[in-house]
Amino acid sequence: MLYFFLSYARGPDDLFVRRFYNDLCSEVRVHAGVGHDVEVGFLDNHNIEPGQLWPQALVNAIGECSSFLALYSPAYFLSRPCGKEWRLFEQRSNGARPEDPSRIQGLIPIVWLPPRELPPVAQAVHYDLDVPEDDYRRRGLRQLLRLQRMHDAYIDFLSTVTEHIVAAARTPPPPLASLDLDFDRLESAFHGSVRGAEDGGELPARFGTGQMIHFVIAAPTRAQAETVQRDGGFYGADVLDWAPFGPGQPQPLRDYAQKVASEYGFESMFTGVDRLADRVKVAQQYNHIVVMLVDPWSADIAAHREQLLEYDHHRDHVSAMLVVMSAADPQTQAHRARLADLMHDTLGNNERRLDEVMLRRSVLTWPSFEADLAVVLAEARNRLVADGRVYRRPPPGDYAPRPILEGP
Repeated sequence: MLYFFLSYARGPDDLFVRRFYNDLCSEVRVHAGVGHDVEVGFLDNHNIEPGQLWPQALVNAIGECSSFLALYSPAYFLSRPCGKEWRLFEQRSNGARPEDPSRIQGLIPIVWLPPRELPPVAQAVHYDLDVPEDDYRRRGLRQLLRLQRMHDAYIDFLSTVTEHIVAAARTPPPPLASLDLDFDRLESAFHGSVRGAEDGGELPARFGTGQMIHFVIAAPTRAQAETVQRDGGFYGADVLDWAPFGPGQPQPLRDYAQKVASEYGFESMFTGVDRLADRVKVAQQYNHIVVMLVDPWSADIAAHREQLLEYDHHRDHVSAMLVVMSAADPQTQAHRARLADLMHDTLGNNERRLDEVMLRRSVLTWPSFEADLAVVLAEARNRLVADGRVYRRPPPGDYAPRPILEGP
């Protein structure tokens, strides 16, 4: 049994959140009288093992935890994944306290950084930890952790939260009726109903705020790969099945991409390279982000190479491009130089249009893929805030190669 699930928005405070999580786990073990090796809490980047299905791990943890700790902050209530976690726990608790629907059994709100306003679902929840510390009420737990002079207040706060967690474990909410749920299709409790259009369809006007990422995967199917003597073990019946980091990490690349996008509060859609031009058109209309995830072997497939070449000659371009050359793939490493040249010949214009932040020429591992994609999405969001546009259009005229300086 898990005593608590810690729901928070990822960001620059992650180290402080992890410290709080570790301290809380230690306190809960002491108060509950369990061994130091017993897993009492859940934190996504701590408990999810490499290669484990991320959404299902969240569903399992929320389905069995006794209490749900929501770290209130401005970023928390902007995060769709956090809203989905809240919604799932709320659904689990429905019916547990029909006489008081404003009190979700097992929910323990914690003010990390006071938000300016709360969404309706949070406004309806009345829960007081009865913490007398004024600094916590005015500035949140984040401040107690950051200031050395607040250490004693932090220890007192930690004990109070622990008492609530251990008490909640005596009468946990009923378990989920089924753990066979699609986390990605859950609606956020903070944002209401948000649905992407089916592939190729138009998107409603409410998506004109940069909330959507269109991932375009340029990779062959297993059958296509085998026509060029490419190892088919990294592919499936559909281009979206491409799993470049297998067999040790057999998870499709789209799962890693969706995980990172969700952590940054984005909805995401996936399509093959045959719909690339359509996705870019829609994205530019609504100011969305288009990220190409490229298997360099796709340029060896005649049909894919033709599509990529045709697109590369258009002026419209993607927001970012990540080329995966997996270190776990001996065949790719043996042909690395040839594949790099092939990519340059096929997508040279897009390579020149993108800057060094938004173009990743050789992603070797799944951790580096997640890290690179996180940087790309953070930069795309910064450009939205600074300029109001993801796309920074190049000046009119022909695209010339960037100059290369040689010599000492």
